[in-house]
Amino acid sequence: MKKKNQRLIFLVGAIIAMSACGKTSFSDLSPVTAGKTEIPVDPPVVVPPVVNPPAFVSKLSTGVCSSDSSTSVLSCLKCNVPVNPPPPPQLSAKAQALVDAMFLACQTPNKSDKNTFKPTKEMLIKKLNRGSQLDYPETPRTAMMSLVIAGLTNPNDNSLRKKMFGGLYYQPPYSDAFETYFGLTVQEAKSTFCWDGNIETPDITGVSGLYSYEWAQCQSNGFSHTCQELPEYVVAQRYRSQLELVLKKSIFQPYVPPASLPEKKCSWDKFEGDDIVAAIKQFKKWKAEGRQLSMEFKKADGVSQCGAADESNLKQGYTVAIASYSCQ
Repeated sequence: MKKKNQRLIFLVGAIIAMSACGKTSFSDLSPVTAGKTEIPVDPPVVVPPVVNPPAFVSKLSTGVCSSDSSTSVLSCLKCNVPVNPPPPPQLSAKAQALVDAMFLACQTPNKSDKNTFKPTKEMLIKKLNRGSQLDYPETPRTAMMSLVIAGLTNPNDNSLRKKMFGGLYYQPPYSDAFETYFGLTVQEAKSTFCWDGNIETPDITGVSGLYSYEWAQCQSNGFSHTCQELPEYVVAQRYRSQLELVLKKSIFQPYVPPASLPEKKCSWDKFEGDDIVAAIKQFKKWKAEGRQLSMEFKKADGVSQCGAADESNLKQGYTVAIASYSCQ
């Protein structure tokens, strides 16, 4: 019995061994069987984005103004670069009139001429180079004085020059106006500036004397102690003294042109941006320095304005430009 059971166990083991050597097949498992148990996860936390305050910008800039005043700093602000004032004229209006009149008068021949020398304008200016407004000033002109000066200096009409310099030198009322304006007679002018035009003469030459016809007539009647000169000739004696001093100084202390002034240099400064706090700070700083300021600002709607700077226009939401320039 015992041997019979042993054979049965042997037989079953053999069968199992043989089945193990055969091809193994698998069958699908149900989804429930194959799936893994999921662990529950909390939903993600949504972090709201960080909202930064608006970034305001501003810029300070500076530059050099063009010397031709073409630099535009703002639409309403241009650098107006000052032009150096011209040096004062070498000659007063009276001295210049004498030069211009005698340049043409010396070309007018007269039978009594000592010579026919015709000086250039440069020669005449050399003789009167100290005839400035200080030493030989312009004086009021009467209507007759203006007429005589205009006639003598007119290059297109020599009729008055012929009348006054081509024959007798005394031709009232023209010669009277000449004498009482310049302080010398027509004959003395002809001698000093024409015949001696190329000679250094520290005094009036060919002196004939400066006095009115009325005073000369009174003198010739033998009542010299009662003769009174006309007021305009009394004043003309002062002009004569000035002219004689000019003739001397022109030789011994000739005119020296003034040194030229250095050119003006201008530069500009500008603040621009939408940082109104910074704009107000810069505005107040420049105002405290005494600057003249201009301002251009643009509103949120895009409308722009430009004009004199006003702190009331420095508002949040505006884009501004503040500028000024200075010259040295």
